[in-house]
This record gives sequence, C-alpha cells and structure tokens, in this order.
Amino acid sequence: MAATSLLAAASVLALAAQAAPTTTQQQPAAPPAAPPRDDVVVTGARSDVVGSTDRLSFNVANDLNVQNGTLADALRAVPGVDVDLDGRVSLRGDPGVTIMIDGRPSALLRGESRGDALQSMPAGQIERVEIITNPSAAMSPEGAGGVINLVTKQVRKGARYATIRAAAGPLGRGNVSANGALSGKKLTLTGDVAYRRFRSETEATLDRERTDPATGITVRTRQVSEVEPVMAMHSARVGAEYNMSANSKLTGDLSYRAGTQDISRIDRSVSDLPAATFDRTADMDMRLRSLGARTSWRRTLPGRGHELVVDLEVEQLQQRRRIDGATDFASAPWSFEQIATDIDRTDIDSRIDYKRPIGTGSLNLGYEGDYNMAAFDFRGVRGGSLDALAPVPSLTNRFDFDQAVHAFYGTYQIDLGKWEMQLGLRGEQAVLDIDQRTDAVRIQRDYFRLYPTAHVGYELSATEQLRASYSRRIQRPSGQDLSPYTIYLDPLNLRRGNPFLRPELTDSFEASWQRRKGGTFYSLTAFFRTSRDGVTDVVEDIGNNVFLNTRANLATGERIGMEAVLSGRLSKKLTYNASGGFLWNEIDPRQAGVSRRRSGTTGTARASLTWQPSARDFVQLSGNYSGPQLIAQGYRKPGGIVNVGYRRKIDDRFSLTFTGQNILDTAQQETVIDTPQLRDRIRQKGPGPILLFGLTWNLGAQTARKRPEPGFDFDQSATAPVG
Repeated sequence: MAATSLLAAASVLALAAQAAPTTTQQQPAAPPAAPPRDDVVVTGARSDVVGSTDRLSFNVANDLNVQNGTLADALRAVPGVDVDLDGRVSLRGDPGVTIMIDGRPSALLRGESRGDALQSMPAGQIERVEIITNPSAAMSPEGAGGVINLVTKQVRKGARYATIRAAAGPLGRGNVSANGALSGKKLTLTGDVAYRRFRSETEATLDRERTDPATGITVRTRQVSEVEPVMAMHSARVGAEYNMSANSKLTGDLSYRAGTQDISRIDRSVSDLPAATFDRTADMDMRLRSLGARTSWRRTLPGRGHELVVDLEVEQLQQRRRIDGATDFASAPWSFEQIATDIDRTDIDSRIDYKRPIGTGSLNLGYEGDYNMAAFDFRGVRGGSLDALAPVPSLTNRFDFDQAVHAFYGTYQIDLGKWEMQLGLRGEQAVLDIDQRTDAVRIQRDYFRLYPTAHVGYELSATEQLRASYSRRIQRPSGQDLSPYTIYLDPLNLRRGNPFLRPELTDSFEASWQRRKGGTFYSLTAFFRTSRDGVTDVVEDIGNNVFLNTRANLATGERIGMEAVLSGRLSKKLTYNASGGFLWNEIDPRQAGVSRRRSGTTGTARASLTWQPSARDFVQLSGNYSGPQLIAQGYRKPGGIVNVGYRRKIDDRFSLTFTGQNILDTAQQETVIDTPQLRDRIRQKGPGPILLFGLTWNLGAQTARKRPEPGFDFDQSATAPVG
C-alpha cells in the first residue's frame, strides 16, 4: 500500500511537470463569487482573517515558519492556541481540543500519538487554520475546548502545476516535499509526497520533595534527564475529483503516513533515599504508520443551497514503542529491562448530510457514525542481566477498546435582514466496550445525550457586527486514558489510565464584536465556560519514592475571558497581525490530592510584522507569549518565543527562504506541582534555535481565476491533505 501510494503520487507529479507550459499564460481574470453576507474578510501580507457565524479563519499560507515547519507551528501561529514542548494542545487554556484536517478526524491526531504527529508532520500544504469554539450541531461536540480545523490548499480548475520545496539546517534537520495537480473539464488529479527529519538535544530537570504524612519526614530527589531525539516523518497521497454531471461530483483519496522516533536518554537521580539514587541509560524506538482512504459524493438539487452529501472514511493506525534500558542503582545490583507497547487502531467515519432552503432560511439534517476500535498489547521483561530477563506481570497485559457513536442532528438558519439566527440540536448514542483481556474483566457502557446549539448575529452597520452563541460540548476519554495498565517511564515515574473516567461536559457561551473597514479587521470576544467531570493529569505517590501519573475527573471548572484580534496595514509595505487574551480559571481538584478550590489568571499575546520592501523581498518578524497556566495540582510558568523569516524571489519559478524559530533560545517549560504531600518542579528546555534554509521550485501555474472566499462547508473537492 505504501509503495503504491508513493508511486501514484510520483506519477501525478511527473505528469504535472510534463504538462506544465514553459511560460506562464495568464488567463482573463473571472470575477470572484460574492462571499456570504456574514463573512468578514481582510487581506494582509501574513494572514487573511475571515469571520463567519461560528468561527474565525486565519490564513497561514504566507507564514514562512509554518510553510517550512510542522502542524504544531501552524497551530502556534493563531490566537488562543497553545502547544507546549510535548505537543499538548490547549485552546483558551482548555486541553480538550479536537483537531481535524479538512473537517474530518484523523487517527494520528487522536490519543497518545497526537503530540508526536503534530511535531513531525509537515505543514506545507496548510492554507488556513479555523478556530471553532462554539460549533453548530452539524459538527461533532467532541472537544470540550472546541475544534481546530486545518484546511489544506485547494486546486483551481484548469491547473497544471508541480511545486517542489526543500529546506535544511544544522544537526541534520531538513525537509523536502512535492505536490502537483492536473485539472481538466471533468477530472482533477492531485498528489503530494513529503519527508521531514528533525534532530535535537534537550534537557529536563525534576526537583521533588515528598513529605510522609505519618512521620513528617521530607525526602528530596533531583533527577536530570538528557534526551537526544531524532524524528522522521514521510507521507504520500493521491486524490481525484470527478464531475459525473453538472449536478453530481465524486471525490476520493488514498493516503499513507509513517513516522519514526529514535530517542537516546540518560537519567541521573540523586535522592535522600538510596533506592531512588541511580544512573540509567535507555534507547526508545517508536514507529507510527497510518493508512487512510476516503470518498465523498455530492449531489446538487434544484434550488440554491439545496444538496446531499455522503462521506465515508477509513483509517488504520499502528504504533510501536520499545524501550531497552539499563539502570545502575546505588543500593542494588544492575537492572536490565525491555518494555514494549503495541497499539493497533481502526477508525471508520460515515456521514450523510442534507441541506435545503426553506423560505428565507435553510434547513440542515444529517447522520454521523463514528467507530473506533483499538487493541493494546503491553509487554515487559526485567532481570539482572540480558540473559536473565523475566516477564513483569504488572507490565504485561492485553487491553481492547471499542467505541461507537451514532449521531442525528438538525440545524435551521434564518436571515431576517440585519438579524441572523441559527438553532441546532444533536442527539448522540455512545456505546463503549472495554475488555481487560488479561484479567478477563469486561466493562460495557452506553449513554445518550442531547447537545443544543444557538448562534445569533446582528449587523450594526456595513462594517460592524455583533454575534452571540451557545453550545454544549463533550470530551470523551481516549482508549489510552481508560487503559488500566501501567506504562513504564523510568524507575521513579509510571503512567496508567483510569477505566472509570467519565466524559467531561462543557457549556460554552460567547459574545463578540467584529469590525472591518478597508484593510483592517478588529474582533473582540468575551467567553464563559463551565465544565463538570473534567479529565486531568494527576500525580500519585505509590510508595518507595515511585510516582504514578494517572487521569482523574475534576469536580467542576470555570473559565471566563476576553480575546482580541487585530489585523491591518501600517503602510503600503508594512502589515501587522496581533492578538491577545485574558483568562480567569477556577477548578475544584478535590480528587487530585488538593482539598480546596483553586483559581488563577493568565494572558496570551501574539504579534507579527510583515515587510515587503520590493516585489522580490518578503520579511517577517513574529513572537508569542503565554502566561502562567493553572493545572489540577499546580501551575505552569509563562514563556514565549520569537521567530523570523525571509523570502527572496529569484524569478517566477524559484525562490529562496530562511526561517529562524526560537531565535532567542527562550523555548522552555516549567511545571510546578504543589500539594501537602508532594512538591515537584519540572524544567524542560526546548530544542534551541531552529534555523532552516530553503528553496522552492514551481513548475507550471494555476489559472489566474480568483476563487471565492471559503464557505466553511468542508467541501472535499480537489483538496490536498497534509503530507
């Protein structure tokens, strides 16, 4: 399957290059289709901002650090989103985030593998990032914090082109990608291949104080970890769109993604307890592989906005993880271990969506089925030598997880002049099957819930609008969150899921003001969220100075905040984009070893300047800052980074780029856990400045016809998903 996808993608690229004309022939520009009345559009040098009923869309196609970077870089480029050094994503301080590609879920972007995938998958094909904090009922309510949709570049009719990009930097870092398209009257073919390699050297320090509640004695431990990861990701995709008739269109694509992560790690622990004093070396080998296929049929019916869409997607994911370690304890003989974890997952998503106009409004009805099947295989052996390794029962287990969600939804949108309104209701039946095969224990659950949504808009003037919205969201625990078995991290730290976790429910309210005038866009949003049964990380002392990282439900949580977005032009050659947010957060972590409610405030800020001194030169300077973040048992300290970028256009085919991420070497993360019995301070240093020098080579051209602004209907026609 992988070889077939690579060969097919290469064939499309070759055909595109052969068909490309030697000179670019400009066609007469067709007038763009008028965007919907409720869209707010502004074009800037760095990012276009589009505001619609339930989302803000940020164009990142001209962000050089995004186009040379990863999906994590694309997320860091937009307001309200934070991605930490481990790839954990939060939206307005809430880690319950669903990430989609072109409106569809991806197995790679779910569960434990998401952080690794975000930090290794290239973002060169990402055009826009949509932030959807209060989606309508037509979209899954999964994700308590909201939905982030990564929208890939579309292909214009009549396009025949291929684009090749390559970049390289110190420490063997680099990436290369190619994408192309052939578009005819009825058939459009697209393809892309990509490879990215990233090597870094990082360090983490853990200072821990544990107080025995019975004796009052405090034990201090310091653990220093030196980590050298080498990550690589390669991918291929082929897609086709066929216009069966003037009213019917069929699309489909096949994709293959694979990644490796080889990590060398050295741990040194010094403690008041001899049993917690050791030196350890370990090599970890991780392998990811994903195969996906999807198809969509769209039928246009009589009447404007009258259509039927049927979607089907199947994706299989394999994740392999192996650790070979050797530990020299101060008070015990050497210990050798081999720990392995295998995960096999299959996701099947189906959807039937029907829209039709009714009077001055529009009705949307549909069904969505989401099926997730995962098998976990944990194996662990340990001994005094490599020839005397014996199975460890607590690390050798089998666990199966199946979940099916059946959803029926309906929305009705009506336009009343200056007023617009959309009401929606979604009903979901979830069926959960947890099979602890090793212990022969099976847990089955099912529940039905309703998710109402409401969106209201009022046009103050031709340039200003007010909007308000409400939605109910859910955050279901993943299979690994529910897995009851132990994952070995090092002699002092273990990780385990919790099979009794409940899903988190969130009620979200928002009100916003938006203004556009000429080349400027301003937005101010106030939001309030209240959650119950929130799932969070918890550290527990299980004795002998060994600590277990697990998951637990919070009693309640509340978030109140404001967010501002500004975009415009300071002069003919200088544009800006800026955003900032303020958040007050309160949680009740009484199940996490803390007996009182805790609250805190934080803020975020992002800004970028784009300077185009000539038609050939393009310069960018950007930075972001995230304030302290409240967690169940403590907080994370603030931090920020500064990025630069430069592009030099040689001619219509060639351009050179330079990007520098974290140029001041400020990327670091410090987490503090403070409970009556446990005080942790964890410092993680980032990979240092990331410098890349790149080349872009264009063959052929797209037509000069300007395409309409996005309608946010997740049209899959001729898309080029992420490589």
